[in-house]
Amino acid sequence: MKTEQRQWFSRLAPILAVALMALPASGAGPKDIVLPKRPAAAQADLVKALENRKSVRDYRKDRLVMEDLSAVLWAANGVNRDYGRRTAPSAFGNEYIELYVAGDEGAWRYDASAHRLKAVAPAGLKGRLTGQRFVGRASHVLVFVADPGKFPGFFTSSEERLRWAHATAGAIAQNVYLMAAARGIGTCLVAGLDGDAIRKGLGLPADAIPLYVMPLGYEEK
Repeated sequence: MKTEQRQWFSRLAPILAVALMALPASGAGPKDIVLPKRPAAAQADLVKALENRKSVRDYRKDRLVMEDLSAVLWAANGVNRDYGRRTAPSAFGNEYIELYVAGDEGAWRYDASAHRLKAVAPAGLKGRLTGQRFVGRASHVLVFVADPGKFPGFFTSSEERLRWAHATAGAIAQNVYLMAAARGIGTCLVAGLDGDAIRKGLGLPADAIPLYVMPLGYEEK
């Protein structure tokens, strides 16, 4: 190789290296997301939120801003007291309801103690959660899953576990409705879902119990 060519390659190599580093990795999945801080106290009027609470099935195309998603997740089942206690009640403080978020870029598990989203699956799940098309058109979709391994040990019957799972998940769902109403976000509780697709898409064990999904998006008026 001529001297001029070697000099040319020596100058070009660092530029190529930077350019290659900037390219997304092939098949790269979603990354963990550190959520903004929870909303300030007394930010919304509870009575007004109750007046505005409704189910919304038509959503605009623009995505939720991260502050709104953060607020909804914290209200749903975030930490609001010492010792990791949550905004929603559960049997004996056992946190057997897991919240997942499905979006266009992938799926995440909500880590309430750290108030962050942990990446668990690549893109593609949001449109396969349920047969109802409006769910897939939302910006993000919350997925409620009961983890049988986290119930109190003395809950020996499946009927008792399921009863408590629905009680806790229902409280979480109402928290979502109220924070969504307070921040101008549309949502809807949907119980008709594809449990097998959810377990497979999120990599969950066979005994995991998908309960509901709640699409989130700004209402199309």
